[in-house]
Amino acid sequence: MSEENERWVFRAGEQADLDRRAEEAGTPRDVLMESAGRHAAKWLVERTRPHRAVVLAGPGGNGGDALVVARRLYEAGVDVSTYLVPPVERLSPATRRMLDRLLDAGAELSEMDQLPYALEDADCAIDGLFGSGLSRPLEAEFLDAVVRLNEADVPTVSLDLPSGLSSDAGALLGTAIHAHVTLAMAFLKPAHLLYPAAELCGNVAVVGVDYPEALLAAASPWARVCEEAGIRARLPGRRPDGHKGTFGRVLVVAGSEGMTGAAMLCCRAALRAGAGLVTLAAPGSLNPIFETTLPETITIPLPEAVDFHEPKLADAMSRADVLAIGPGVSRAPAMLDRMHAFLERFDGPVVIDADGLHALRVHEDLYERLASRAILTPHPGEFAALTGEVPEAIDVHRRDAAMRFAEERECVLLLKGRPTTIGLPNGSVYLNPTGNDGLGTGGTGDVLCGLIAGFAAGGASLSNAAIAGAYVHGLAAEIFAREHAARSLTASDLIDALPIALREVEECD
Repeated sequence: MSEENERWVFRAGEQADLDRRAEEAGTPRDVLMESAGRHAAKWLVERTRPHRAVVLAGPGGNGGDALVVARRLYEAGVDVSTYLVPPVERLSPATRRMLDRLLDAGAELSEMDQLPYALEDADCAIDGLFGSGLSRPLEAEFLDAVVRLNEADVPTVSLDLPSGLSSDAGALLGTAIHAHVTLAMAFLKPAHLLYPAAELCGNVAVVGVDYPEALLAAASPWARVCEEAGIRARLPGRRPDGHKGTFGRVLVVAGSEGMTGAAMLCCRAALRAGAGLVTLAAPGSLNPIFETTLPETITIPLPEAVDFHEPKLADAMSRADVLAIGPGVSRAPAMLDRMHAFLERFDGPVVIDADGLHALRVHEDLYERLASRAILTPHPGEFAALTGEVPEAIDVHRRDAAMRFAEERECVLLLKGRPTTIGLPNGSVYLNPTGNDGLGTGGTGDVLCGLIAGFAAGGASLSNAAIAGAYVHGLAAEIFAREHAARSLTASDLIDALPIALREVEECD
């Protein structure tokens, strides 16, 4: 279906086009529908083991899938009550054929006035009213069915997408199913990942559809989502005979008066990522603070006028595998000039965050100098400053914005938010599935910057470092929330959870 350990994201029109091309290649729509329902029913039987199920089927393809599910559950011995929300004469031809197969198997349709009573006795409800093709708010009998299902005290499983959502956007059309689980058909959809729609999807699992392999091999997804096993493969390798010189050297340029914490968090995260040596270059007046709070970090106190020929700094610059620059540096003109000088002189990979991004805005000539060797990590406000766009508009179209910027500037662009979106210079886009609201606190971006730099220094490619960094960063927040309130998360808590997150990824089968 997609590259190993990756999930693909398709928009509604793209999957509809794949359906059409499958038919043209000799795979009838009925075969696709039958396979989708079969895989969904198998998931339900194996994962939820229902005894009494209610199935709601709509008029189109999603309803056809639901009718296949109803038949398969019925044949598996489940007590199934099946409801057609529109009259039979409004069913699409393929969905009508699925209804005939259900009736031929011996099952019966239930009357809609019995739905409230059936929901009271059910241990599972399957929502198959509308899938990815919906483009307007629900009305009439469909709206009534959704309201009844939402009010019922029964776990709801939506097929492909909770009815009432638009597949391709995070914005809500109106009233929609609040699903406990959503079974995406073959591919994830944007609404499974974009907020606030993603909140209504519950836990999302992908079930198969038997598309011809040749069509899948030629397909190009709208975006990609890495699974945990895929993240493990993106982490830098660790030789048993490795040492601090082989596990990567990170040079961090960070911190200013009042913002020493940003530098500390960045350095600590780079070390937690496995970097062999981390060196912090920061204003000399702050060096006593860093000497006492960062025992594992080498410090270089910088004078007001930086001398790049000074032996200690020159040696750090020449030996560093990665430069991480920007956390807590401030936007004072002198500091912006200092960051410009570092970026001009350093020839290796760079991770640019926070105030370092402002230096790019002031010195746009740096983009050409940094082409193919930079990871930029802005939040929407910082990205808006770089592009001249409005932050709210960026959030709505974050995938397109990240893709366009990464291609034009020949960089890896990690746009923070939910979901964090990573654009690559080749036009590929990854959506990160991990994280929670606990990350909305000061300092977590500094942790992410250091984490990515540590992975890159260890030998990960820029794209792998960004994708793995975002995933592990979000997973650490989830790990904290397993035992504590997510709202209580601090950036230091996040660093403490990184070893557990990395162990989970490394041990993933």
